[in-house]
Parts: sequence; structure tokens; C-alpha cells
Amino acid sequence: MPLPTHRFDDPLIADGPPGFAIGSFADLAPWSDASYPHRHEFYELVCVTGGSGTHVIDFVPYEVAPVTLYFIAPGQVQFWERRAPLEGHVMVFVEEFLVPQYGDRVSPRQSLALDPLGTGHALHLDPDQVGPVTELITAMEREYGRPGGADLSVLQAYLHILLVEMRRLHTDAGARRVEEDRGTALARHYLRLVSEELPHEQTVSGYASRIGVTSKHLADVVKRTTGKRPAEIIRAALTVEAKRLLTHTDLTVAQVSERLSFDNPSYFGRFFKRETGMSPGEFRRHAGGADHLRSVTRSPT
Repeated sequence: MPLPTHRFDDPLIADGPPGFAIGSFADLAPWSDASYPHRHEFYELVCVTGGSGTHVIDFVPYEVAPVTLYFIAPGQVQFWERRAPLEGHVMVFVEEFLVPQYGDRVSPRQSLALDPLGTGHALHLDPDQVGPVTELITAMEREYGRPGGADLSVLQAYLHILLVEMRRLHTDAGARRVEEDRGTALARHYLRLVSEELPHEQTVSGYASRIGVTSKHLADVVKRTTGKRPAEIIRAALTVEAKRLLTHTDLTVAQVSERLSFDNPSYFGRFFKRETGMSPGEFRRHAGGADHLRSVTRSPT
């Protein structure tokens, strides 16, 4: 059975302004706090103000601790393990909804600190940070529900301000940040290409050619900026996607290998064992599907 994918034409969110929706967990139930692994075709920004449990994003469990902002990008696998009903705000949007800047649109992965150059997908707010953020979100909800319809430009402006505020809060929290110089911009470009082009492009030289730099220059810059070699990032992304498919679908190992553009299942099996310490079949049996994954995330990590 394929992994459920939520699209923006869902009746719960398609009736509002094009490319944007906001509401409470209850407003957007049942998928807003779904306990089954699923993907979205859009960006999701969640502000949890109450409740308890675990939010699992691509196999990484984040303890629900109000007040926390969670950011999920398209294609990532997530689910909620609720111990108490969740309270807060759920915002979804497509990249095209973002405010144009300098003649181009700013990707959430570039404008947020919660990207591959950041430290994860959860940003816990200190007590003195809660007010400004929740006031912004409340203003967005008020505009969204305005009688006669919302003004798109107002919603876009609020979202832009919120993303900027999140970046500032993440920086103020002392997270490691790298100056937006040419090297960092190149590394971001590489990370974005990997997320978009895998599994069809799996070579560092291929990405270097697309970007217009030498493989050595790309390797030097990415290692200096992210602490990882470009090939490590490719392998990690392939491994995560393989785990998604093995855990959340009923594709055979051979079909997973084909889906990930490996030459043959044997090569895929050797790659997977090298990266995870077990064969694809062993991993699938160990994971036992989504139910086992949920159970292991109940334990503190």
C-alpha cells in the first residue's frame, strides 16, 4: 500500500485563498494530527500551544513541549504520537504563496533556520518569545477568516514576517549559524538540488556540473559549511528515503531498489547495509512497519 500523501486540493484546505490555509488542529482534523505515517505536497508550519506526545519527522522524534514551532517540508514523512489532545495552530502553504523578493521567491528552506543547515525541525519558544509569535499567528487567522474574504497580500506579508521572526529566534537561541556568504549560498543550492534531484542524480560531479563549479570546489565549500562531505549528504538522503519506503510501503526490496535508481537490488542491499548496519530485509523486519516505529519513539532519545 503506498504511503498516504496529502495534497493541497484536500477539501479541508482548498476552499480558502489559493496556496494557503490556517486553522486549529480541530479545524483541519483528521490529517492535522494524523497518527499514521504520511507525506504532504506542501509546507506545514505548526505552533503547538498545548497537549503532549511525540512528533516524528523522518524518523527523528521531537517531544511535544508547548510552545514549539514545527516545520515540515514537502515529501517528508511525519506522524504524531499523542498522549494528550494537541492544541495550537496549523498553517499550510505552497512555495508559490511566498512573497517575491529581489525578483525571485524565497524558499522556506532558505528563509527558515529550520533547514538542512540548521539543527532540526522544532523550535522551542522561551516564555518572552511566545507573545510576539502567537500574536502574528492570531492576526493571520483573523485575516484568513475575515468576512468577505482575506486579502492575499496581507496574508503573504504576515507569513513573510513570521518566517523572518523564526529565523531571528533561532539565531538568538544560539544555534550555529553560518554567514550568508557565497560559500553558504552554494551549499544551500547543493542541498536544495539533492532534495529535488535524488534519486535520479547520485553523483557529486553531476551536481557540481549543474551548479557550474568543480567537484573539488563543491566538496571544499560543502564540507566547510555543513561539516559533511557532499557524498555523505547524498548517501544520507538516499538512506532516509529507503527507510521511508521499507517502513511505510509494501514495495519489495527489488522495487525499492528500482525506485531509488540503483543498478540492481544486490548493489542497493550492499549500500543499505553499509549505511545502516543491516540489510533492507532485516531493517524491515526490525522496524515491523509503522506500528513498531511509533512504539520505539515513545522511549526518550
